[in-house]
Amino acid sequence: MKNILVMIISWIRSVIFQLEYGRRVDVAVPQRRFEGGLDIKVENEGSIQIGVRNNFRKHCHLIASRTGTINIGKANFFNYNVSITSLNKVIIGDNCKFANNVVIVDHDHDFRNGNVGYQTKPVVIKNNVWIGANVVITKGVTIGSHAVIAAGAVVVKDVPDHTVVGGVPAKEITRF
Repeated sequence: MKNILVMIISWIRSVIFQLEYGRRVDVAVPQRRFEGGLDIKVENEGSIQIGVRNNFRKHCHLIASRTGTINIGKANFFNYNVSITSLNKVIIGDNCKFANNVVIVDHDHDFRNGNVGYQTKPVVIKNNVWIGANVVITKGVTIGSHAVIAAGAVVVKDVPDHTVVGGVPAKEITRF
């Protein structure tokens, strides 16, 4: 009975997102959980696609603005207060784990041009990645499969597959 109720609630939320944003938001059913407060904002030509069986805790934010896209695979876990903002492209694979207070952005303000406009590059997070609490992932970064990002890290360059990184800026700790 509980599984049926979860599927019904997932379907209702998906319909609500479709009514609000039309084809610019695609939420597959079933979702594991939308724990109240998943904040989705789509502006201009942005779009968001969410695969099946994802779990979003409270206060998660997905923002796709201008022509930005957010594409989330299946069976991911997003703990409290994860924020993903896209003006370009953010791609998240399958079976990833995001601890609380993770921030992912694919753009910076163009401070060299009087803070007018943005510099953007895609962010790609491959399958089976574990991202610790309070991590910041910046524009242009690709995180390889099975990578681990230690809590508090600021990721400013690519992380290879099967690698643990940590620190500010994030540096390789070990490979496995």
